[in-house]
Amino acid sequence: MTTLLLGLLACWGDRAYIVEGTVVEVHGPDEVVVAHEDIPNLMPAMVMPFKVAEPAMLEGVRPGSRIIARYELLDDGSRFTRLRVVGQGEPPATKTGPFPARPGEVLPPYEIPLDDGTTLVLGPDQSERIALTFVYTRCPIPEFCPAMMGRLQALEAALGEGEGRLVAVTMDPAWDTLPVLAAWGAEQGAGPRLRYGRVEPDVLADLAMSAGLPVSAQEDGTIGHGLRLLVLDRKGRLIERYDDARFPLDRVVSQLGTGEPLMPPGNSGTVTPEEAP
Repeated sequence: MTTLLLGLLACWGDRAYIVEGTVVEVHGPDEVVVAHEDIPNLMPAMVMPFKVAEPAMLEGVRPGSRIIARYELLDDGSRFTRLRVVGQGEPPATKTGPFPARPGEVLPPYEIPLDDGTTLVLGPDQSERIALTFVYTRCPIPEFCPAMMGRLQALEAALGEGEGRLVAVTMDPAWDTLPVLAAWGAEQGAGPRLRYGRVEPDVLADLAMSAGLPVSAQEDGTIGHGLRLLVLDRKGRLIERYDDARFPLDRVVSQLGTGEPLMPPGNSGTVTPEEAP
């Protein structure tokens, strides 16, 4: 193991880290979901996806593979730049139920306290169109929460005087109190339509599962996550679910303004093509 670590540490950079964990699943040719251990000076243990520098790095990698990898935060994004399989076992226990809401389905009722002192109502009594996402203030990965918040700010700027509200719910309620969220929002330059919410961990887990967001089963209660943006109509019905931070602004602006277009039947989530604006 010492030799392996030395090899992975070769050409070490100031934003490079060792990741050890177990593969949950492989997503396409260049992404792997890992239940990883604590990454010192970066993040606690959680379940999350990682990009790899080259598809060949995932040859022989499958659910249950025990891996050790070099993870680098680069100017053009973060990724594994070295990866080794060091063992094979059963995939870690994770849960994603209930199944994600589909177009036209109504979210269960939720009440979400917001950083401005108001309470957001989701579900049948919602009364306004909402774009809902999940972030946390200490997220260190550029392609995740920072990218989503940047896109939400662009969406807020693109919205006219009509309807549409943007809400980001923290996935770290132990750290992200409402005052912390309010201060963070001010630092981010959030406008009046973009608000931050916090719910208790049990409510968060249920809301995230209703949104189709993976929830880890780790004993310390940490929550691994992907990216989700839910666009909901005035009755809490799902208009569309976007599974990345590249969602098309013009489409979401239209959905928040008119409730259309509706996501095609049979889909659970939309992944935006790389060439999308």
